Amino acid sequence: MQDVFTFISKGAAEGKKVALVTVIGTSGSTPATLGQMIAVLADGSTMGTVGGGASEHHVIERTVDAIKNGDEVFSITIDHAENGMICGGSMVVFGNVIGSQLGLCIFGGGHIAQSLARIAGQSGFYVTVIEDRPEFEVHFESVKYTVCKPEDYKNTDPAAFADYAVICTRGHSTDDAALRYCLTKNLKYIGMIGSKAKVTEIFNKLRDEGVKQAELERVYAPIGLDIADAAPAEIAVAILAELILIKNEGKLRHKKISSQ
Repeated sequence: MQDVFTFISKGAAEGKKVALVTVIGTSGSTPATLGQMIAVLADGSTMGTVGGGASEHHVIERTVDAIKNGDEVFSITIDHAENGMICGGSMVVFGNVIGSQLGLCIFGGGHIAQSLARIAGQSGFYVTVIEDRPEFEVHFESVKYTVCKPEDYKNTDPAAFADYAVICTRGHSTDDAALRYCLTKNLKYIGMIGSKAKVTEIFNKLRDEGVKQAELERVYAPIGLDIADAAPAEIAVAILAELILIKNEGKLRHKKISSQ
């Protein structure tokens, strides 16, 4: 049990979502016992056990789905016979997803990213910066800095644990690569920096390649609320404000009341 809690603590400290799954009910002949626990990450790695065998494999698969679907709590009923086990019993497990619920990946390490990483961290986000220049790491504190080239996104999956993504790399081609990668993820927010002309060019290219309009509608680009300024720190505030607005399903309006 101590190993399970250590596994959870380490994963949560790294910004990963970890599900603690506990056996809360059994019936008939079953290899599981009440109180058995298993911790599961989104990539399927585990610590602990809920009885082993095909049924445990099924629990892990469904737990991974729950994590990726954004569930915070869930329950699973397993009929051992349906999973090819001759014991014929069943078990019920309860899952609780622990760890950062606000994973933000920032693609790029420039001035805007540096300001955004700082204020996003202060706002409760677990921030991962993805950049192919290792020398930029010195500009970031209290964030996970991942050195990854755009061509390696697919293989390394740097945003595997993110809910939100901001694309503000150093150039057109790297923004394009990051956007293509993000569109393959089930993210709650994808924002990309750039002029209207640049965004239009990228979108037209993706449409020509068969990307559906519904997918492009997921992208907030040009990024951020319109605050009529171009200073990196203020752009970062505009981006974070838009991101939080989407996260909270809010409406863009002033809270100012009439003085009359």
